[in-house]
Amino acid sequence: MDHGRIVRLLKLMELLSSNVDYTIQELMGKLEISRRSIFRYLDSFKIAGFTMKKKGPNVHKLMTNKCRKIDLSQLIHLSEEEAYLLHNLMGALTSDCQVAINLENKLAALFDATSVTEIIGNKVTGENIMRLREAMNAKKQVTLARYESGNTMSISDRLVEPIKFSSNYRDVYAYEISTGITKVFKISRISQVEVSLVDWQHENKHEIIETDCFRMAGKEDIPITLKMTLKAKNLLFEEYPLASKYVSYDGEYWWFKGNVKDLTGVGRFVIGLADQIQVIGSEELVNYIRDFSNNFLKD
Repeated sequence: MDHGRIVRLLKLMELLSSNVDYTIQELMGKLEISRRSIFRYLDSFKIAGFTMKKKGPNVHKLMTNKCRKIDLSQLIHLSEEEAYLLHNLMGALTSDCQVAINLENKLAALFDATSVTEIIGNKVTGENIMRLREAMNAKKQVTLARYESGNTMSISDRLVEPIKFSSNYRDVYAYEISTGITKVFKISRISQVEVSLVDWQHENKHEIIETDCFRMAGKEDIPITLKMTLKAKNLLFEEYPLASKYVSYDGEYWWFKGNVKDLTGVGRFVIGLADQIQVIGSEELVNYIRDFSNNFLKD
């Protein structure tokens, strides 16, 4: 999650719904962003379901419309795990704490729910994240009990030293003791996190593996250029929000130009929309798609 974007969105929401009619230029100054970014945020509000009213050539207002469902996930990609963490933090406050009551009411309204608990996802996943965070802070080893590996197609306990979470809390980067390699583990595939009393023993071997906008990890930078239709662009933004910063529009097509760490993520996306996307100049990606198709068509 891009916390800077969240702060700017919330600040802009406050300014646009205030009693003061701020011009675009004034908003640019207050948020320290470009005119183009302001209009991009205004479009985000519209997509999320907010009603925008234009007052003159340079003044836009955010209107209250209680009858219309607001999809905040279009603005802030709050994962189920993050919702669970937020709920736990609120639960630590006393039941009569006005701040907690106000926050829960606001979240419930924004997510079109009667209670924040309705947006909480898998409780086990949330608890595992809490334990992983605890182990990271204390620099303790943990066991990822009954971890389901998609690579080896096996279920086993994995002793690791957890290093950091991915930006959306779907993965954890951890140094695996048995292999001596820093790997990316899917949190949803962990049955239970068991925090050990043993301190980290291999901190000097920890590596931070970068993840691309298609949520694939690796050490390479593979340049990719895609020519997309409107449908492909919309699905890209919905499935991979972080890819939006690599996309531009030429008046007819949308272009993705950026580096990926692994071809699997972008390859699957292109294959699923083969009639909506053209791969430009990336021989590696073309070969990946060709090999995938050939293997798929084998008897």
